[in-house]
Amino acid sequence: VKPTFIALLALCLCLHVAVSAEDTYLDTLVKLRVPKKENKRSTEGGLEHVPFRIWLPEGVKTIRGVTFNPFYTKAVTQKHWQAACRQWGFGILAANFFGAKNDEIPGMIDAALTTFAKESGHGELAQAKLCPVGMSAGAGMSTRIAEHLPERVIAVGPVCLEVGPRDAKSMEIPMLTVFGDRDGKQYEKLMAKLPEARTQGGRFGIAPQWGRKHEFARANNLLMPLFDAAIRVRLGKSGEPLKPFGEKDGWLGDVSGWKEGGSEIVPFEKYKGDKAKACWFPDAKTAYAWQAFVTFKPQLKLKNPPGLGDGQPFILHKVGEAIEVQVAGKPKTKGAIEVWAGTKRLGELAEGKLTVKFSQPGFYPVFLKALNDEGAVIRSRPNTLIVQ
Repeated sequence: VKPTFIALLALCLCLHVAVSAEDTYLDTLVKLRVPKKENKRSTEGGLEHVPFRIWLPEGVKTIRGVTFNPFYTKAVTQKHWQAACRQWGFGILAANFFGAKNDEIPGMIDAALTTFAKESGHGELAQAKLCPVGMSAGAGMSTRIAEHLPERVIAVGPVCLEVGPRDAKSMEIPMLTVFGDRDGKQYEKLMAKLPEARTQGGRFGIAPQWGRKHEFARANNLLMPLFDAAIRVRLGKSGEPLKPFGEKDGWLGDVSGWKEGGSEIVPFEKYKGDKAKACWFPDAKTAYAWQAFVTFKPQLKLKNPPGLGDGQPFILHKVGEAIEVQVAGKPKTKGAIEVWAGTKRLGELAEGKLTVKFSQPGFYPVFLKALNDEGAVIRSRPNTLIVQ
């Protein structure tokens, strides 16, 4: 007999760990109805429990939501995600669902969050809104969470799996799947899945990391702007339902020519092609970041500042800080190389460099743009900066 939620909650074992004077970490184990089968990925927390962890930023009176990695409990210690979540007033929730039955997932999430709400004194965590993000099996589980809890999922960032929205409710949730085009048959499968979802109004897009296999790589340079846009539109005050994100309020990106000269992006209503075959984005900034992100064999490359992933050092920038933008090498271009941050042109490189400053906190996908010798527009891939 399936235990009630109260019984399930009673089986949670919670440990409170004060790791620093600034931030709080909590750990809990949630009892499973059906024990896991033993393998190297399912032993964390023991075979009868699923481990959960949460990170909460110091000084935030009301936690507005959480990012959620369902298969990587160390996600709570990632400095780049901590910096992003401070911007939003979010915590970071993480679990390891390997071996757990799919139908137990919603109850376990509720049990863990209710325990964390009591332990932290943040009662709002019990019904926290979620931004699931994960790689491989974590990507699949992220979309499952959207199906299980659509009224609480703000946006989804699956990486390295051929997944997307599958039911009517998850079609309404902004979702962007990032993948390596050399990762099995993911390219072919996602190119087929895109029109399937978009025909049903799915707020869905795909983004290949060209030349990559099964790698998370640079995905966060695109997923953080996605989450930021969705949070700004959908998330209201604590306890309020999520606001819908109208399909027509977004932007679209053409995938038909991304290997031959780049992808076009325009607001939804101005798109002249088949809207059901185009990627959907929540705003212009995400669309601009995507256009640079999916650049095929880029002729321009940013040397500095570093972005997110691929072993680059994470640098948290300050408002008003002087940041030097540099191009790698000496690319041949027709005219000046421009520096952009999302939709904003910041200036032109002089001797391969430009110093920029940002006057507001936020997420800035920085990329280079120029004309090549044939007069075609070329771009670098973006390095997303977090400015506080």
